[in-house]
Amino acid sequence: MEAMNEPTMLLEIERELAGPGKDAALARYDAVLVGLERRLDAAMKEGLPPDEFPRVEALREANTLARKILRLTARVGGEARKA
Repeated sequence: MEAMNEPTMLLEIERELAGPGKDAALARYDAVLVGLERRLDAAMKEGLPPDEFPRVEALREANTLARKILRLTARVGGEARKA
């Protein structure tokens, strides 16, 4: 079986976040991002080589943005289904 390509995967996530199980889907995807946040925090506490710090900081910012987009998608998806 061939893996889904990224646009198809994103559309599937959007459908999940707009569907009747949106709260469970939101919790599941957010848990993945929270796990990444915890691993990033642990890496920062342990100390990073100077050349890795900018990449980890950029990943941290991207993760924060992903969590915000996830919540907005769930909120807008639910509102779009009501319309």
